[in-house]
Amino acid sequence: METRVVVVIVDGLPLDLAEEVVPELPFLGPRLGHRTSAISCFPSTTGPAYFPFLAGCTPGRANVPGIRWFDRTRPTPSAFPHRGLRSYVGPDARKLATDTNATTLFARHAWPVSSPVPKDIPKRGEKSRDLLWAAAHVTHRWDRADRRTSWKLGRALGKGREIVFAVFPSVDELGHTFGLTSEKPRAALAEIDRLLAEKLAAFQGEILLSADHGLTDTHTHLDLRGIVEERVGTTIAFPMITKRFPAAVVCESGNGMANVYLHGEDGWAERPSPERCRELADSLLELDGIDSVALRGAEPETAELRTRSGAGRVGLTSAGFFQEGAAFAASFEGATPAEALERSVGEHHPDAAFSLVSLFASERTGDLLVSAATGFDLRTKAEWPEHHATHGGLHRDHTVVPAFSSAPLPSRPLRTLDLFGVTLELAAIPLDEYPASDTARLAAGTWKPEVWR
Repeated sequence: METRVVVVIVDGLPLDLAEEVVPELPFLGPRLGHRTSAISCFPSTTGPAYFPFLAGCTPGRANVPGIRWFDRTRPTPSAFPHRGLRSYVGPDARKLATDTNATTLFARHAWPVSSPVPKDIPKRGEKSRDLLWAAAHVTHRWDRADRRTSWKLGRALGKGREIVFAVFPSVDELGHTFGLTSEKPRAALAEIDRLLAEKLAAFQGEILLSADHGLTDTHTHLDLRGIVEERVGTTIAFPMITKRFPAAVVCESGNGMANVYLHGEDGWAERPSPERCRELADSLLELDGIDSVALRGAEPETAELRTRSGAGRVGLTSAGFFQEGAAFAASFEGATPAEALERSVGEHHPDAAFSLVSLFASERTGDLLVSAATGFDLRTKAEWPEHHATHGGLHRDHTVVPAFSSAPLPSRPLRTLDLFGVTLELAAIPLDEYPASDTARLAAGTWKPEVWR
């Protein structure tokens, strides 16, 4: 069987950079004549934000609420809750394959050129990629990682899968290290075009290019762990996770978002009261650099979004999705998932109702979901290498991504979840092949917020 679709994910490619550069690239420019944007998921960060592309599901349904998270239900006999902690930045990355029950395209129809989600891959891991990416983290030679992706892409076209999935990491990583204002991300995008021209010049199928999240320059670092510790007591965050009897756990993702967990009155298995969560959220919002804090709602399948402009509520009832309050520019109720997106796509927090209701379905999701404002992040300057660009937040600078294709794209507002369906259609694979995906359930009108079991 011949490959029909090549999905190219340029990790962290901001929409404005894509719109400026891609049309002028000698290979991709003429090939990708159909261009629009899509709303990624929350958290908008590498790893979780790949599930919409690969499994047609949100991070909440995948039960992977961040790059780092804490499962408060896991008991531990020690003085600190280490057994429930997870960080995919390091050795735990391999556990991502067993942390979710979601079925990815790799199970039957796609070949992984490279992927941060190793679920269902039809080969014995990606040790060479892991070693090369680790070396690039130290040397900043992400061009070598891109060249490996290109080399593997050429081989993948002969693997007999309808879809080839290729991730190019350089734009994101060079953006983090040097900032978007440097020429390095732009130069990396031009080099990716050259590499793709080498491998796909004779390819007769379709090409779909997108990104998992946006990326913004960072001028100020906030030590969220220290800030939370000042307010509630001993707080742990990676990599310093051995403090005894913590009162809180901070798990950052992309440095622009963090799951924050508070100790319950009678232990970690118990959630804190809504009043404690609101008190901490309002205290955090007094700081420059905090864009929003989301909390679980008092009623099932609802959430609160607290911002410096005011508070709002979102949720899902038997009538459909609703959004209301000063945190939003517009209110609605009784909306289908597609209508909820259409009515919020231009907001500062696009698709908040769908994103928050879905993410809070996971028991691993924090009690507070903190998003940094553009220009700020939530980890200290001491992180090596110091990060000069950020992603992960709920706001549009991090969640709106490019969706460029050689074939026509739907004219309606899109989520990256929809690109899963687009990919299958271009590959002539029925969506019914993945009936448990969010994409299939949305199409059938049977979607509900729950973890993939």
